[in-house]
Amino acid sequence: MYVKRWRSFNSKLKVGLAVGALVLGTALVGADAQAQQAGVDSNETVLGSTFTAGIQVQNLSSSDAHVVIDYYNKDGSSAGSESQITIQGLKSFTYYGSSMHAPTGFQGSAVVSADQPVAAITNILGSGPTMGEAYDGVSIPATVVNVPLYQQANGGYNTTMYIQNASSSANSVTIAFKAGAAGTDTSVTLPIPANGALTVDATNNTVSGKFIGSVKVTGTQPVAVTVNQTNGTTLFSYTGSGSGGSTLNAPLLMSNNGGFSTGFQIQNVGTQDTTITVTFNKSGGSGTSPTNQVVVVHAGKSVSWYPLPGTNAGSGSWVGSAVVTTNPATPLLGAVNELNVNNGQGMTYNTFNSGTQTVNMPLVMWGNGGYYTGEQIQNVGSASATVDFKVNGVTVDTVTIAAGASHTWFGGSAFIGGLGGAKVGSASAVAHESGAQIVGIVNEITLPQASGDTSFAYEGINQ
Repeated sequence: MYVKRWRSFNSKLKVGLAVGALVLGTALVGADAQAQQAGVDSNETVLGSTFTAGIQVQNLSSSDAHVVIDYYNKDGSSAGSESQITIQGLKSFTYYGSSMHAPTGFQGSAVVSADQPVAAITNILGSGPTMGEAYDGVSIPATVVNVPLYQQANGGYNTTMYIQNASSSANSVTIAFKAGAAGTDTSVTLPIPANGALTVDATNNTVSGKFIGSVKVTGTQPVAVTVNQTNGTTLFSYTGSGSGGSTLNAPLLMSNNGGFSTGFQIQNVGTQDTTITVTFNKSGGSGTSPTNQVVVVHAGKSVSWYPLPGTNAGSGSWVGSAVVTTNPATPLLGAVNELNVNNGQGMTYNTFNSGTQTVNMPLVMWGNGGYYTGEQIQNVGSASATVDFKVNGVTVDTVTIAAGASHTWFGGSAFIGGLGGAKVGSASAVAHESGAQIVGIVNEITLPQASGDTSFAYEGINQ
């Protein structure tokens, strides 16, 4: 979904992009529609899950936002549009079920247009077996998009990329696979029709055998990329990024935390080799902290850890964050996989190069069909920040977060009061100090934990 702002319904603009979203590539289906069966992974195992999707759009303005969604088939042809929806100021709207009108069996991409700044995420849900994940929309597509983690035939895990042509012209994309822990470098060039989308997996990616590494997608027109990784029962999803920065921030890392541990992947998207320093910061748990790392990462390559270095199943629980710096300064990107091996839960988020004074979260929940959300905010600035946590535009809590530290909100009477008796809403974290830098993620889980992979994660959207 590509989010634009327009001056009138008859004059949509490609300029002046809001802090919005380009949500793409997954099977977006209507209330009574049935998605396509998933295809075949690189181990030739049929993934039988049937997928549907919901889109959450958050109005970042205090004025009403008028929103339209246009759907496109993979060949670029129109698959229909949503009628105009009005979203009240600082509120959100969920397109799912009866409020989503994509045609039966639809599998393609979508464009969100609005006359106010908006943010959006997508939740994808599979049944038979149960799987689910979330990812942010992409606000600004680019001709170069990087993917920090691509894996094939890796302990049963395989990757599918969905590349959307964000232009009305034909596109040619070159997809360069850069081996990290395993595999051989290779590349392939494939066409994408105007407004269309391309699926990249074992059937057309030129990768053979076990591969763990990163990907660089270069188009003749701007593109956006969504990545799905699955072993057939656990699903991870995230979006590719156009550029990186010389510092990475990971708000939430874990080892043996209620069964969850994290994998951490870092990609050097620059043109020179660099030495990265990874510093882990503890915020909870009584177990052994990960060992700080100093590692050389070659240009275009990646490095990964799972479990976190210096931790293992017997090292006790640990929860914290990490900061990664480079020497010489070189752009980096990163992704974090959160995995509970025992019950098959998995979720992914992108790391952050920098923050802003405001972080927006289009979907927060409390007791919504058994789903709850936890919101983790990290102060990536150099000084303490006083942060208001707002639910549906109402401040429900205020905390001070030290530089480099993080804070987690999960429920509580203030949070529930902010929802005003509802079970679904939106949230934002706003620092008092001008120039403050905060980032955040949202985890969506079921309590008690439902069977299957019912855990989701997405990045808070900086504004």
